[in-house]
Amino acid sequence: MKLTTEQVEGLNVALNEAAWLGIDVDVESMRATVLLDVLTLPAEGPAPDETKIVLLLDGVSRVAASLRNGWWNDAEATVEVLSLPDLDTAVRDFGGNSIYGWEFINPPEEIWADWRERLSLDANLSEDPAPHVLDLFQERSSGSPRHLDLRVWFRELRVCRGAGEEVPLQEFIDGGVRWWDGLYAGDPRTTGKGIIPG
Repeated sequence: MKLTTEQVEGLNVALNEAAWLGIDVDVESMRATVLLDVLTLPAEGPAPDETKIVLLLDGVSRVAASLRNGWWNDAEATVEVLSLPDLDTAVRDFGGNSIYGWEFINPPEEIWADWRERLSLDANLSEDPAPHVLDLFQERSSGSPRHLDLRVWFRELRVCRGAGEEVPLQEFIDGGVRWWDGLYAGDPRTTGKGIIPG
């Protein structure tokens, strides 16, 4: 099922400031599994204790990544070579830093243009291009600078909790939107995350 404009916009809100914890790409099934710890709130009651989710991306046609030893905008940063089996280790090496920027699903092409000529990994799983894109990144802000960009082309997206229970897409979106609305409204359930409304 193709994502609607409203779903894409909602997912971009729900994924903002999530901690990216890991990734697995299964070439045979053309599936990418992305582990995240997200910001979410229920309509009523306390904030949930467990906020880890899995994005299941099916119909993956291509995976590209750029792991660079430098800041994100350092055109001279050296590029490390990666294979698909290396990708999860590279992600976990950053320690689960947050992603941010509000543009993760079907982002503007200029984001990709910044690093598409400096690839560590470019794996084509299908000759039939998928209609959607997921863009994620990690960066190391202490010690030696390091940056990882990832782009996954996919057809379908599902959300599951850690135990494998599928979460309806709108329910997932609503929880994320509720968290951000709560932050700006002063909802005490959003405290303790180190995020201050601008």
